[in-house]
Amino acid sequence: MFHVPCSIKQKGFTIIEMIVVLSIFLIVIGVLAGIFLSMVQHQKRMLQQQEILNQASYAMEYMSKAIRTAEKDTVVGGFLGQGNMYVLTHCDNGVTEACSGIKFINSSDSSRQTEFYFENNALKVSDWGQDPVTISPFMSGGVKYTINNANFIINGDKTARTASDADAIQPRVTIVLAATSNIPGSQQQKIIQTTVSARNLNIP
Repeated sequence: MFHVPCSIKQKGFTIIEMIVVLSIFLIVIGVLAGIFLSMVQHQKRMLQQQEILNQASYAMEYMSKAIRTAEKDTVVGGFLGQGNMYVLTHCDNGVTEACSGIKFINSSDSSRQTEFYFENNALKVSDWGQDPVTISPFMSGGVKYTINNANFIINGDKTARTASDADAIQPRVTIVLAATSNIPGSQQQKIIQTTVSARNLNIP
């Protein structure tokens, strides 16, 4: 006679095994979520920095175009002084530091006497006989971004205050802007710099 078993053993997970598996699963999910959030925050910071550069590029291009077309002052006792092409202004940090303003004669705009300068977290332009205006909304200390500083340097020398036809080199002007995002958690300062040279030859 054959004996037929009447019961079948069933296999399953114990409570401890389920707790271990669930713990590992939660750890993996937590790590992946942390990586994802870190990537999102990094991307957000990159976009904010790119927006600062995009906003500042307008002011840089506006000033660079005007500075390139500067012409020499030929009038004795004139706006710049005879023979000068660039004169720095707003030099409040002493003779060894860069200045926050520059004035010149803009040959591309009916030889208008022009001055760019930084004041009260704003980059401004002043044309002869007109009230100063802010170059762009970004530069006026808006909600998202603030310009912290602006410097103008002649021929790479912070101590230089003028560029004239007596100089042995073609004058060039370096513009340096420092801007910061006002968005909480991303107040990283960004330095934007460009150098332009006068289009007209610097000859007596």
